[in-house]
Parts: sequence; C-alpha cells; structure tokens
Amino acid sequence: MVGKTKSILATSLGLCSCALQANDPQVVKLTPPRISSGTILEKIVCTRPMREGKFNISLEQHSGKTIINCYGHGGAGWTTLFGSVNKAIGLFQKTNPDQTTPIRIIGSGCMGLTTAIELSRLGCNVAGISTKSLYDIASWKAGGYFAIASVKTSPEEQAELSEISLNTFLTYKEIDHGNHPYITQETVRFMPVFCHMDMQSGVEDLEARGLIPPREYVSLDFGHNVVHQGYVKYMTYFMNTTVLMRQFISKVAQLGIKIELEEIRSFDDITEEIIFNCSGLGGGELTSDGSMIPVRGHLVTMNAAAGTAHMDYMICTKVKQNGKEEYIYMFPKNVFVTPQAPEGIPCFGVLGGTFIPHVDKLSPSDQEKLDEVEFKRLLDRNSEFFQGHSGTCS
Repeated sequence: MVGKTKSILATSLGLCSCALQANDPQVVKLTPPRISSGTILEKIVCTRPMREGKFNISLEQHSGKTIINCYGHGGAGWTTLFGSVNKAIGLFQKTNPDQTTPIRIIGSGCMGLTTAIELSRLGCNVAGISTKSLYDIASWKAGGYFAIASVKTSPEEQAELSEISLNTFLTYKEIDHGNHPYITQETVRFMPVFCHMDMQSGVEDLEARGLIPPREYVSLDFGHNVVHQGYVKYMTYFMNTTVLMRQFISKVAQLGIKIELEEIRSFDDITEEIIFNCSGLGGGELTSDGSMIPVRGHLVTMNAAAGTAHMDYMICTKVKQNGKEEYIYMFPKNVFVTPQAPEGIPCFGVLGGTFIPHVDKLSPSDQEKLDEVEFKRLLDRNSEFFQGHSGTCS
C-alpha cells in the first residue's frame, strides 16, 4: 500500500483451492543460466516513468491547442500499450476532429510510435514525432513480461486498468496467431513464467477470465541440489521488445512519418494545434505533473556462455537478501539496443529485479555508487537463486 493506492496485480483466486492444489506440487526440472563474470554481456540502467495514482490518459486544452496525454505507465508500458493507445485515440475522436489537421506526437517509445501508426492508419495527418532520444529510452530496455506488475492506481480505477490490459493482451494474442496488420508473430511467445505462490504474478485476472490455462503448483529443480518449493506456473506472453520497436519504426517510415530529434520543453514550442503527449517523464514535465516518479531499474544481459536452455521460461519472484525482500526476474530477451549500438547486440537472456524511486534526487556520483552496489546485489541474489551460491560476479 502507498497511501490510498495499491499495486494492481489482478484478483487472487480462492485460498482454499490454492492450498489443496499446492499440497502435491509437480517437480519441474529447469536448466539455469550460468551466472559469472564471464557470462555477463552488459549492465544496463533504465528509468521507468511511473505516475503515482495511475498513468495519465486524458484530453485537455492549452493555449488553443488540444493535448491528448498518454504517459506515466512505469514498468507496465508494454502490458498496457494497445489498450492505452486505443483509449487515447478514442478521446481524440470524440472531438470530431478534421482529419486534415496536422498532429504532432511527442515521444518515440512504444506509446508514441504506436499512436502515430494507428492515427495514420485511421487517415489522420500525422505531421511528425518529436523525441529527445530515439534509443536511450525505457521501451527498448524493457524485459518483456506481460503482467500488470508495476502500476499504482486507486481501487476505483481497477476495472479500467483491467480492461486496458485485457485489450492489450488480446492484441498480442492476435499477433501470436498471425492476424495483426503490421506486427509479425516473431515478436511474441506464449510461454511459462514461474512465480512464488505468496506473491501476485500480475496475470491472475487473465486466469480468472479463462484467457490463460489454470495455474499449476510446482517445485523448481535447477539441479545440483538447488530446489525451490512453493512456486506457481502460469502461461503468459513474452514480448520481444527490441523486435517490436524495430517493426514500429519500420512501419512509421513506411507511412512517411518523420521522427525528429528535438527536446520539447513546452507545448508552446509546437506549431501543430493537436498534440499527443506520449513522452514518459518528459510528458509529466510538460504538464507540470507532480505525480510522476522516476523509478530506476538495473538489468544485466548475458552472453552465449550463459547457455541457451533458460531461454524457454521466465522467472518472476522475490527472495530475502540481507533481511529484505528483493525481486528476481529473468526473461529470454535475445537482442538489445543502445545509442552506441542501434543495430542491436545479440544476448542470451536478461536478469533484473530493482525498483528504486527518486534516484534523480541523488548527485551523479552517488547515482554511480548506487548502481555499482545494486548490480552486485542483483547478480548475487540471482546467482544464489539459480546456482545455490553468490559472490561469483565481480
């Protein structure tokens, strides 16, 4: 709980049936990734643009301009993508717009690119996309696990959030079945995720709706006497975010929409009268939104020496580390992009598990010290979880 808000991870099913099924768990043998200093490819720092009280999808007027906001999704941008874009465009369409009026998109993350594409496909005049950075943004760095796991909203808005995520899930299902008009099947995989039974996975609502198979209670056996009991197996989507972003950019180019590298500091800097504000943290700054919280995350990509067998499942769990509960997650991401390597670098999975708010209040040197500590802690707890011992990574 944070004040009067709470994390929306969907509704848990009955505790009695859970207890009965959990008494006889299936043992699942999994091959873990090899984690050592020799298997680490890249250490990545990212900032999730989270809005306390729920992301902002709204329409407002500013000095004669129509602003449609769609920002603040935190770590759930990919999970709420298509539902959020559809809602934002729906608000715009209620104004009965003239389709010839030029539209400016701010932000080149998954929200901004998808908004530009969908508006163009509806026949609207998308004048261009303005972005501060094309590659150094959270959408490229995201792990790709479909779950409502890092959105904070009021209880009154739970139903809306559930519908937005459901809309997005059904779109990924459409992609998976090869029925999407411009996104190919290779961008998603329906696969198992293993979560501890005492934590919410973020897919309970999908299970309750019958959109994914019923949960299975399991013990995880990673070999070498590394066994974890009390786990639940779900099926959900892994979204290959790098490939998705590439396809979005390709579609934007095909539609003749220009992406312009420029920092927009005020809506007054834009000549277009219609603006879609999809700029993450920048979107909050443009609207003077004090509810925006930058949440720092740390990711580690692995090289081929880590092996490949772990690329067929996902992990999302919590463990005790130095007396405090910390996250562990692993997703089978196979390529990542940086501003220095926009062509992409092959990788063999990504490890993560940090959610640190308000790091922007620290000095740059203190941020560097924090990152060094958090990367070590992240690798230690992942090594302990998968291999039964920590301290293998420098």
